[in-house]
Amino acid sequence: MYENLYKQSYMNNIITRSQVIFLLLFFFSCFDLEANNHKADSLINKAQIVIYTNPKQSTFFSQKALEYISAECPNAQKARALLTNAMGYKFLGDFDISIKTLYDALDCCPENDHALLTDVQMQMANVYCRLRDYTKAFEINDKATSLSKAYGDSTRLAACYNNRGIIHYSLNEFKTAEQFFRNALHVNRRIGDIKAVAANLNNMCLYEGDIEEKLRLIQEAIVINKNMNATWALAENYNNMGKQYFFAHQYPKALDALAKAREAANESAAKELICDNYEYSSWVYAAMKEYDKAYECLLQLYNLSMELQNDQKLRTVEQELSEKRVLHLQRETALKEQAYEIEILKRNTLILIAILGFCILISIFLPRWIKRRKDLQLAETRYQLEQSEREVAELKLCQQEQTLTSIQSEPEISRQEVTSFAMFLRSRNELLDKIREQIKEGYKMDAADIQPYLKRVNAFISQHQNGNEETNTMLISIEQKNADFLKRLLARHPNLTQGEKYLATLLRVNLSTKEISLLTGSIPKTINMNRYRLRKSLELQAEEDITAYLQQI
Repeated sequence: MYENLYKQSYMNNIITRSQVIFLLLFFFSCFDLEANNHKADSLINKAQIVIYTNPKQSTFFSQKALEYISAECPNAQKARALLTNAMGYKFLGDFDISIKTLYDALDCCPENDHALLTDVQMQMANVYCRLRDYTKAFEINDKATSLSKAYGDSTRLAACYNNRGIIHYSLNEFKTAEQFFRNALHVNRRIGDIKAVAANLNNMCLYEGDIEEKLRLIQEAIVINKNMNATWALAENYNNMGKQYFFAHQYPKALDALAKAREAANESAAKELICDNYEYSSWVYAAMKEYDKAYECLLQLYNLSMELQNDQKLRTVEQELSEKRVLHLQRETALKEQAYEIEILKRNTLILIAILGFCILISIFLPRWIKRRKDLQLAETRYQLEQSEREVAELKLCQQEQTLTSIQSEPEISRQEVTSFAMFLRSRNELLDKIREQIKEGYKMDAADIQPYLKRVNAFISQHQNGNEETNTMLISIEQKNADFLKRLLARHPNLTQGEKYLATLLRVNLSTKEISLLTGSIPKTINMNRYRLRKSLELQAEEDITAYLQQI
C-alpha cells in the first residue's frame, strides 16, 4: 500500500512539474514574440529614417527586421518591412530585387490598410517606369491614384501625381509632366509636406525650360534636402542642376554641380544616379569638345547600365512571380471549392431541417388555426347579432326620446299659447279702457254730434269683437293637449275639484300668477289662495315646488 501511495505521489509531482514547465515555456515564447515584434518595428523605423541618406544601410535594417518577424505576426508589419527594403534596393539601382520585393509586400498587405496598399502600388509604378515598362507603370499608378481619391488622402494623391509626371517625362511628354508636377507641388505646399515639396521641385528641373526659374526651384530643393540630410536626394538635385547649367551653356558651373552630385551619389551608393551623372557629364564634355572625357563617361555609363538594366533578370523575376501567383491561385481555388462544398452541405442540411420544422409547425398549428378560424366566425356572428340587437335598442331609445321630447314640449307649447292669450287679454282690457274713455268723452258732446261719434265707437268695437271666440278656442286647445296629464294627475289625486284641475293645468305650463289672473279674470289674491288650496290637496311640503312637481307627472 505504501508503495502505491509513493508511486501516485511521484506521478503527481511529474504532472505538476510538466504543467509548470509548459506554462513557463508558453510565457517566455509570448514574451519573446512581443520582443521580436518590437525589435522589428524599431529596425523598420531606422530603415525609413536613413533611406534617403544611406539606402544600403536602409536595406540592411529592413532585411534584419524581416528576420525578427515571425509567420504569426500581423501582415501589415511584414508589408512595411518589405516596402522599405524594396525602396532601398530601388535607390541602389537593383530594380529586379526591388520589384520582386514589392510584389511580396503587395501579397502581405491587408486589404483594409489602404494607405500601405497605395504606398506599395506607387513604388511598383515607379520601378516599372525605371525599367521602361510604361504600360504597367500607368496601370498601377492609376490604381494608387484611385485609392487616394477614394479615401481623401492628399499626401498620397500628391505622390501619385508626382509619379505620373515622372512617367510622362520618361516618354518625353514634358508639358504633361509639368502639369502633374505642379499639381503635386500645389497639394504638398498646402499640406506642408516639405520632403515631398523638395522632390516635386527636383522633378520640375528634369527638362529644359526657363533657366532662372529652374535654378531657383532646384536651389530651394537643395536647401530642404541639406536641412534633412538627404544625401541621395542631394545627389539627384545636383545632377539636375548640372543638366540645367548645360541647357544654359554654362559648362563650368555644370561640371561643378555634377562633381557634387557624383560625390553624394558615391556616398549613398546610388548606381542609378551615378549613371545619370555619367550621362550628363558626357553631354557637357561633348559640348566643350573634350571628346575623350565624353567617351570615358559614356563607357562607364554603358558598363553600369548593363548591370542595372538586365532584361533577363527582370523576365526571371516576373516568371517567378507568375508561377508563385499561379500556385497561390490554385490553392485559393481548392480552398474555395472545399468551402463551396461545405456551404452546399450546410445549405442542404438547413433546408432539410427547415422542411422538417415546417411540417412539425403545420401539424401543430394547422388544427389550432382551423379551430381559431371557427371561433372567429362564431364570434363574428355573435358580434353581428349583438350589433343588430343594439341597433334595435337604439331605435327604441330614439322613439322614446322623441316621445319624451314631444311630451316635454307640449307644456311649453301650451304655455306659449296661454302666454299669447294673456297678452291678448291684456290688450283687450286696454281696448276696453279706451272705449270707456271714448264714452266718457261722448258725455260731453252735443246731441247733434253724439250720433256720428257713437257710430265710430261702434265700428271700433266691431273690429275687436272676436276676442271671446279666440279665448274659448285657446282654452279648449290647452285642455285637449293636457288631457293625458289630467288623467295621470287624477290617478294620483282623484279628489281634485274642477277648479283645482284647471289651475294645475295652468301651473304646469309655468304661467305666473299675473298671467293666470289675466286668463281667468280673477284678482291675484284669489289666484294665490287657490294655489295654496291646490298644494294642500296635492299634499306637498313647504320646500317643494308645485310647478316642478306638476311637470314631473
